[in-house]
Amino acid sequence: MRLKTNCLKILFLFVFINIYFYSLSQNATSISGKTEYLTFNILESELSEGKYINGNIDSLGFHPYNKDKIPNTRPKNDRMITLRSEIIIDSSNINQNLYLVTLPIDYACRIYFNGKVIAIKGNTKNGYTNRIHYTEKTLLSNSEIIYNQKNEIAYELYPKEGEINPFIKVFISDSRYADKYVFRRNFFGSGLIFSLSICSIVFFIFFLFTYISRREFEKWHFLYFAFMNLFLVVSYINNIVSFNYANTFILEKIARAGFPIFIFVGCSFMIDYTNVLRKKRLFKIILLLVYLPALIMVLIPNTITGVIKAYNSYPLIVLLLGNFILFALSFLFYLKEKNLLSLLIFIAMLLNLFAGFHDGYIFAILKSKPFVLLVPIAVFLINLIIFIVLIVDYSKSYHLAIKSSDKLKILNENLGLVVEERTKKIIDYSNKLEVANNTKDKFFSIIAHDLKNPFNTLIGYSELLKNDFRELADNEISKQLNIIFSTSKNGYALLDNLLQWAQSQTNIIQFKPVKIKLRKLVQECIENIENQSKLKEIEIINNVPEKFEFTGDENQLKTILRNLIYNAVKFTSRNGLIIIKSEKTSSDILISVKDTGIGISEVDIKNLFKIEKLFSKSGTNNEKGSGLGLILCKEFIEKQGGRIWVESVAGYGSEFKFILPVFKKA
Repeated sequence: MRLKTNCLKILFLFVFINIYFYSLSQNATSISGKTEYLTFNILESELSEGKYINGNIDSLGFHPYNKDKIPNTRPKNDRMITLRSEIIIDSSNINQNLYLVTLPIDYACRIYFNGKVIAIKGNTKNGYTNRIHYTEKTLLSNSEIIYNQKNEIAYELYPKEGEINPFIKVFISDSRYADKYVFRRNFFGSGLIFSLSICSIVFFIFFLFTYISRREFEKWHFLYFAFMNLFLVVSYINNIVSFNYANTFILEKIARAGFPIFIFVGCSFMIDYTNVLRKKRLFKIILLLVYLPALIMVLIPNTITGVIKAYNSYPLIVLLLGNFILFALSFLFYLKEKNLLSLLIFIAMLLNLFAGFHDGYIFAILKSKPFVLLVPIAVFLINLIIFIVLIVDYSKSYHLAIKSSDKLKILNENLGLVVEERTKKIIDYSNKLEVANNTKDKFFSIIAHDLKNPFNTLIGYSELLKNDFRELADNEISKQLNIIFSTSKNGYALLDNLLQWAQSQTNIIQFKPVKIKLRKLVQECIENIENQSKLKEIEIINNVPEKFEFTGDENQLKTILRNLIYNAVKFTSRNGLIIIKSEKTSSDILISVKDTGIGISEVDIKNLFKIEKLFSKSGTNNEKGSGLGLILCKEFIEKQGGRIWVESVAGYGSEFKFILPVFKKA
């Protein structure tokens, strides 16, 4: 339940962050009180710079731009896309600097304002175009702005490889908002990825060096973790290295190849570190066979478009599969350890799964770019948490080694004291053993003495019936038979208690949990001593709820209840009352047997559960007993992790209570 609550909190936090930044990205600009993005018309044509930035849009063949239906009819070496938009800028903005804010675009381009070039991005002549992730602002000169009339903004795009990539939103804003927006967009984009990559490089160097130089780090999972950080950096190398539309074909290949390698290394780390799988080597071989084709598919194409298309097929599927494997391994690890460190790893893997769906939904379904890429953050969070976990583990091992060394030093320096202490423990153990033997001897002597009484009674009344059977009346015969029957049952109960106690001392009795219907079991125990209770006209009330069920040892519980109910009947006078009730919590069960009998003094309560005292007292109808029943109850209850006690005042009845833990599985 605690795990579920924590996961929901993290999930809601990420949803809130996502909504917050999405609202920032949508809050574009305010020109004359009007908030909107620019809308564009599109024309695909031959390479002819500046030819289509002026003139009538309709007559030139422009049509409304739809990012889901981008034309691609011209050859890749002679293809240009022109996007044009018109906007009226109110004269109220005449005294402030206005900026054209361009979100990341996937082509080299020229930007025009009212027919003049105001920016050139990337190499528009030759080479590969860069898939850049920066948002930029371009100043619109006040002298070039036509206030209260149409102003034309045009983008000439040069998709040298014939790529078909959507053109993201563009807007005009004052300098204050433009500065804030560009800073936030880049900080939570490439800037954040760059910062996280620096940390991962440090993690990689640290763990690789310590794996090589320190013997205690010569374990596979330390090496796997070092390379997890390396391939995190490799996976985002295009975002880190590329700038101003540099030639990124090789960088793109390296980056795309880094993702499947990272997932493979991450899964291998989790398999080795968690130890939740038995055949670890076999699983790693299977993973290698799954991820090796994905790597090869990304490396084969000779264009960026081919790399991206190959990546978005089989490799993308196995990446999602890898995220589920990481999540499953972390969940099994948490179920195994159930500590804070395993919980942190589980939460990190859960967030990674959420981040993958978040970014994938925006890229694949919305065909846009998220304001904040959550996958790099989630992956770095995984590396950070694992780093902390490994450091904590190493710190524990290091301190344990120091403590062991100190203990060994102390033992060597104080060997004489250790021998003396061990000798003293042996003597104490011998004394305890002697006391236990004496207690057992006393116990058997009491049992032997108490067994004489029922046998003497049985022999006496049996002999009387044998010799005088013909002379006795029917009611006298019935009375004597009842006495023989009652004495036999008491003798059997005494022998049964003796046998079970002896078995408990030698650990022969095993705990066998089953599903128990408590009310039914209590009723069976009541019926077993019905003759004694009816003889004394004692009413026994079963107040256990009808649907009360739990898991426990049925035989042991019967023995406990039988002895407690028998004692209650034994020490309750005629026309008395006995009430049995129970309460249950999520972790334990409380059962009580309350009577209106003669009660127990404070002195007797202290000796009630001590075998060396073996407290025994005649009942209200002169019933005999050995005192072993309560000792047996205590043995059974404590072996199940429970406890028993009594609340009583002499002359006012007693209430015996005991608690047993609730077992979840039968």
